[in-house]
Amino acid sequence: MDVQENGTKWAAMVANAYVKRHREIMTAEEAHALRILIAAAVKNPDAQPPTWHCDIYCRNVRHVSCEGELCAEDCAPDLCPYYDEMLY
Repeated sequence: MDVQENGTKWAAMVANAYVKRHREIMTAEEAHALRILIAAAVKNPDAQPPTWHCDIYCRNVRHVSCEGELCAEDCAPDLCPYYDEMLY
């Protein structure tokens, strides 16, 4: 299988290894959710989805459901496209 570095298939392989190593500390619901994501990644074309970092001065940081939260990654170079600056 041809795998892109940091692509969805690479992430699926890493996640699968994590599930196997940490099975005993995961709930059944957590393991099931990860298996669904792994299966979706493997069944679909390999892609490298965009990620972005959050800014602590964003209005959405304190919201329960921020639109950009699921794609946030501390080391990502780009700022979240949903960034809403808090003006003091």
